[in-house]
Amino acid sequence: MRIAPGRAAVVVVVAFGVVGAVLATLLRPGVGSIDGDTPTEGDARLAAAVLEEVPSPGVFALSVAEVTPQGTRIATVGAPLDGTFEIGSVTKPVTGMLLADAVDRGELSPDTTLGEIVDMGETASAAITVGELARHGSGLPRLPFSLRGLVDSYRWLLFARNPYRDSPADVVEDVRSSSVGDKDPEYSNLGFAVLGHALAEVSGHDYPELVRTRLAEPLGLENFHVPAPGQGGAAPNAVQGRESSGRAQQAWDDAGYAPAGGIRADAASMATLLDALLAETAPGAAALQPVTDYDDDNRIGAGWFTTEWDGREITWHNGQTGGFATWVGLDRARGTAIFLSGATTRDLAPAGQQLLRRAGQGDDESGGGR
Repeated sequence: MRIAPGRAAVVVVVAFGVVGAVLATLLRPGVGSIDGDTPTEGDARLAAAVLEEVPSPGVFALSVAEVTPQGTRIATVGAPLDGTFEIGSVTKPVTGMLLADAVDRGELSPDTTLGEIVDMGETASAAITVGELARHGSGLPRLPFSLRGLVDSYRWLLFARNPYRDSPADVVEDVRSSSVGDKDPEYSNLGFAVLGHALAEVSGHDYPELVRTRLAEPLGLENFHVPAPGQGGAAPNAVQGRESSGRAQQAWDDAGYAPAGGIRADAASMATLLDALLAETAPGAAALQPVTDYDDDNRIGAGWFTTEWDGREITWHNGQTGGFATWVGLDRARGTAIFLSGATTRDLAPAGQQLLRRAGQGDDESGGGR
């Protein structure tokens, strides 16, 4: 029996799905999660507080930073204090900060189009503005669809391999060939990837250099960087990513999607960054300011979401890679902020939110201050 090409594609996808679900289960070994007996470093009270909040089992290392008007506390559980974690999509608001900084420098404006920066040819993508990219309003899809992308997804599912293997040129080509939809907000990894590379093009740097020279060095962020492809887990202080089953995950460290999710950082660097954002002294701090509605519950600035919780306005973003989950939140009115990242695929947002609600309480008792 002959199968029509379209139907054949569906059959292939379904077959991959069935095989993937079976093999993924077989290939996942279990490893012991962190608990109250796991070694901690840094502020002991903060470590105890985060252990009370994180889901269990299924978390294998934690890094946390708390910033309050009384001072800064950092801690790790099951990892060195300077251990770096993949912060995933928390990289997006960092890219938003780089956009706001580039605007401050007069290098471009929010209305600058992609076609003015990179060769988009006579495509609809040429008219997309950097401002639209920063607020997920470009009309670009979340990710481009391709057979290679499908295969890479199954490499990740079956063998815990990095599903991203793109170059900046690949990202530009994907944007050039993508259909552009309406401008209603739609979360787009592709959009933020090309935004970061457009900013790099304007600055004369590549994206990792842009992060280093415009954020990490000016703020003194010692462990805050974009690893080179294949080097994400190479440094001695690079924490091993794991999914909630305990299976080790290859580092997600490609060049193409680095502006959408490629930064690694430790607790101290994230504490310094959050402190500077609260003080409005960080380069590109204007990125936090919401400029439009994202959905019924959230407004968005340049990559940063703002939501009202219990009468408090919270600015935040989360991140997820193959082996890490991250949440960052700031209560700018109270001058408090939390960074929480873990070697896990469990959702850490509820834990991070609860830590932010409690931030600053008991500082006098703990004497905590970095």
